[in-house]
Amino acid sequence: MTESTNPKISSLLRYLTLVEVLVLFITGLGLFFAPKIIEPFWPWKLLPFNARFLGAVYSASLVAAAMQVWYGCWSPTRAVTPMIFVFTAIILVLSFVHIGQFDFKRVETWLWFLLYGILPINAGVHLWLYRNLPPADSAQPSATGRIILIAQSILLGLFGLALLIAPSFAKTFWSWEIDEFHAQLYSVTFITPAVGAFILAKAASKTEWLTLGLTQSVLGLFPIIGVILVDATAKRVNWSLAGTWIWMALFAAIFIVSLWMIKESQQKIK
Repeated sequence: MTESTNPKISSLLRYLTLVEVLVLFITGLGLFFAPKIIEPFWPWKLLPFNARFLGAVYSASLVAAAMQVWYGCWSPTRAVTPMIFVFTAIILVLSFVHIGQFDFKRVETWLWFLLYGILPINAGVHLWLYRNLPPADSAQPSATGRIILIAQSILLGLFGLALLIAPSFAKTFWSWEIDEFHAQLYSVTFITPAVGAFILAKAASKTEWLTLGLTQSVLGLFPIIGVILVDATAKRVNWSLAGTWIWMALFAAIFIVSLWMIKESQQKIK
């Protein structure tokens, strides 16, 4: 893959994404593996289930952002930057909608709004600048692959939109009790990979298959592990509810699809 067919991204986009990687490394892995250390520095109070889940989501985001920094080229940026834009823009809007959740006497709150103010603007500007660039060294997925990607885009997108627009209804399918703020916040967990799948359904390079596959492997596996770990002591998950198992099945499906994506990344681009 040469620079002419896969041009480099701007230094601004790459270095700001590097800052994002550093933040995600601390927050994502910290919340998941050492939540008691990170929780006191979070902009709002986190309960154990929410801390682990946010850690899982941010750990998955870490993978996508790190891949963009590592390659520094249009592939996989073509897939990652739209995902960053959607993720950060939705969270920024929700932060203003639920501004009562934040204590502006804390420096963490100001850092939160600073970061989520800069990232969607940076991503949006670069999406506009690169809007005419064709996919880099990519090929259309097979008919079966396209069906899988479109199905993921529709199913995850609809559930994400339900959490965003009708949180009171959609959160009934959650493994533990969450409020409307967290229900809406968690919408990005599903809308973001829906966007990624939609982009790959048109054309995908080996690097883009690998990037989304690795990202989804963490997104699918970590939430399940997190719930099991927390509930081992909290005992707050009702395992007899159908909604609990639908939630588990959804993340298991995300993980299974991720393995297929990683396998697709090993195939020769024709």
